[in-house]
Order: sequence, then C-alpha cells, then structure tokens
Amino acid sequence: MPSLKITGRGAEKVLVLPGLFGAKGIFDESFRYADLERFQFVILEYRGFGSAQFEPGLYTFREVVIEAVRLLDYLGWSKSHVMGHSVGALAAQMIAVAAPARVTSIVSLAGLTAKGATYDEARLRSLSDAATDIQKRAAIIDASLGRRYTNAVAQAIAGLSVGGIAPVALAKYAEDAMSTDIQHLVAGSLVPMLALVGKHDPIYNERVTRETTLKLYRNAVLQVIDAGHYPMIECPALTMSLVEQFLLQISQPKH
Repeated sequence: MPSLKITGRGAEKVLVLPGLFGAKGIFDESFRYADLERFQFVILEYRGFGSAQFEPGLYTFREVVIEAVRLLDYLGWSKSHVMGHSVGALAAQMIAVAAPARVTSIVSLAGLTAKGATYDEARLRSLSDAATDIQKRAAIIDASLGRRYTNAVAQAIAGLSVGGIAPVALAKYAEDAMSTDIQHLVAGSLVPMLALVGKHDPIYNERVTRETTLKLYRNAVLQVIDAGHYPMIECPALTMSLVEQFLLQISQPKH
C-alpha cells in the first residue's frame, strides 16, 4: 500500500497527486480553506518520496497509475475527482485514460499537459542534483515562481520536502515525464477538466494550456490567477475556492 495522507470527511472524494518536489505537506495551506465537511482529499505519495522514499520501484507514472487505482479500490471509492500539481496533472490524465469509469473530473494545478514535458538533458541533471541539494531545489522553485518573491519563499517551499526524495526516483520521474505524450489518447475527451494556471508560471502557462489542453479536452475550463507554479501556496484561498466551485458544479445533478 502506498503512503498517503487523508484530509476531510466529505462525500466528494478527491485523489491528489503531487509534483516532482511533492511532499505531502505541499497542499496544507490550501486545505486550511477547504470545505472538509463536503470534501475528502487523499494525497498519494509516490514511491521514492517521503514515507515511501525507500520503497523500490520503477519510478514511472505508469506505476503511479497502477498504485492510484489500487488505492481507489482500498479506499472503496468507485469514482473520484483527480487533482494533480505539475507532473501530477499528467498522471491524473493517465489515470483517466486507464480507468475512465473511476474518474469524475480532472483538476490540473499548474500542470503538465497531455503532451508531457520537453526533453532537456541539462534540466534532468539539475533536477537530479536538487534531490539532495536544497539550494539547487530552491533555485528551480524560484524560477518557477517567476522570480517574484524573496529567497525565503523558495527556501520555505524547498524545505517542505527536505530529506524526503530519493535522487534516483526524482530523476526517473522527470525523465518519464519528458518521454510521455498521451495527446492521441485524450484527444476529444469528454472528461470535465479544470486547468488552473498562474500567469507568472514560465512554462505551464496560459499559452501552453490553450494550445494543448483546451484543444484536446472538449469540457476543459481555464482559470488564470496571479501566481506562478505553486498556486496552492501562493494563492491558497483562491485556488481552493476555484477548485471546489468547479468540483461542485460537476457533481450537481443536471436537470
């Protein structure tokens, strides 16, 4: 059984998938503003991260998909919303492809599109180094925030996953994201999707989302907010409100 964290007790179930620096606590600030009587969030921690840091594995998103579906079975969730941050959004889309009957909707927070990430050998090395070097991790995070904050902000976000990432796992997940393209599998999909992006995110921004997600998913909704790559930390109340409003709209019976 993978490592997980459960927040809330509501009937609306949400499976949450972190990004590459994906400590379970990365969503804590936004959960302070969640309706925990109506929603229940379960964060899946990947092999190689946090409590599962020393779990052996392939460290691929296909493996994440398998463990996510097993987790849904373990929880007794016949269907759930799936929310992913960064690379977690790619995994969320892969789950919807592999087990469409189990997914009510997808929420992408500053997420990779179905195109995956662009292969970049230098970035792979940088990410691998960042697994054990908090300064390099903070530098990557600072760039992803649009370099708009003091150094303390990037340091604080980097500190959420200190000591909790196996270097080989981070490198392999990053490489897998760079070699995964599922556009042909999701083209024309009717799965409702919220794509929430920060206007200061240098990579996973409005332009990229319009060129891919909004063309691939027929029921995709785009929300652009004043944030970078970590909207759930930069704008926690707004992010959670937009997510919950979307999920409730999807779940309401249509007349």
